[in-house]
Amino acid sequence: MATVTRARLCSCPIILSLALALAASAQTAYTTQDVNVHAGPSKDYPLVAWLRPGTQVAVAGCLSTWTWCDVVVGPNRGWVYARYLAYPYQNQNVPIISGGASLGLPIVTFSIVPYWNSYYRGRPWYGNRPHWQYRPPPSVSPPSPPRPKPPPPGIRPPPQPKPPPSGTRPPPKPKPPSEGAPPPRPNPPSGGRPPPGTKPVPQPSPAQQQ
Repeated sequence: MATVTRARLCSCPIILSLALALAASAQTAYTTQDVNVHAGPSKDYPLVAWLRPGTQVAVAGCLSTWTWCDVVVGPNRGWVYARYLAYPYQNQNVPIISGGASLGLPIVTFSIVPYWNSYYRGRPWYGNRPHWQYRPPPSVSPPSPPRPKPPPPGIRPPPQPKPPPSGTRPPPKPKPPSEGAPPPRPNPPSGGRPPPGTKPVPQPSPAQQQ
């Protein structure tokens, strides 16, 4: 038991010095939101650390798909989903998952045995490494997106307008007046006689007709 304890005590400064040397040569990126650091490039691996937004990390490299990156932050080392890492490039913070191919970051692979032996001795889940070593590699899937926060108490959303009850019809639209219609003709008097009070038109005499 004492030998194991000494080995653990001696390995801690070695791991810390390796992490510091790697951090000095790695490239710097920043977290864009709350993220988890996992012990491998998948959310299925054990949790190593939790980082707040704006945390500076040293990027040791990323997978060839630019989905997960191997990072060092303080004494911890692990894998972070690349969507939540921004790299300063040409006066902009570029998400590594979309711009990793043009950022010049190294491409690395993941091998669980040497990786865990180098960085996770003494972790509570290190003794269960055969479970991870001999199982099929987990899918390189992104972590679940954060759920939207509920509104603070006391604030209600605005009411939605109610639909009209079924069976009701909208009021009919008024018809526009017809344009260009001729005025109505007056009805002629009955019998063809002029109305009372009108003088008959004088007929020409036979001499005037000749």
